[in-house]
Amino acid sequence: LTEAVNRVLSMSVIHEFLSQDEHRPINVKDVCQRIASQVTQVSANPEQEISIQVQGSSIRLPASQATPLAMVVNELMLNAVEHGLKDRPRGTIRILLEEADDTVSLQVEDDGQGLPADFDVEHHPSSLGLQIVHTLVTDDLKGRLAMESIVDASEAEPVIRGTRAVVTLPRRSARML
Repeated sequence: LTEAVNRVLSMSVIHEFLSQDEHRPINVKDVCQRIASQVTQVSANPEQEISIQVQGSSIRLPASQATPLAMVVNELMLNAVEHGLKDRPRGTIRILLEEADDTVSLQVEDDGQGLPADFDVEHHPSSLGLQIVHTLVTDDLKGRLAMESIVDASEAEPVIRGTRAVVTLPRRSARML
């Protein structure tokens, strides 16, 4: 039920931005900040201290791309809270928006437990949320999705420090502020 509520709330954020002027590009960073606020209010355990940071470029996208990208951001944040930061007293989720060469990149990272060793988002998305993300990224946005555990190799034994999801879109679909 919480997942369904969050999906509806993320769509309401997009529709709020669209209602201002549906022909104006939408600032994705602003949308991410609003969704982050809702995710922490609705889905986080009240005893958990979860911080969500939105960093990087203010990228504007047309509504036809901002809507599926907002849904992707919402699902990835929910996944981080529900799986990566599960059973932890505190955690951080970082969203980074960048544009380089001919691409726009969205990264969602958490400092949680990392991915299972046999995880493969391409061939076997393990949850409904990740199936939605994969479909939106590859079909609607014509982009790529990669997920990996963040490994700190500076220790004697490599230590997993969280999970990183990277969504990459063609630059032709985005415009900088």
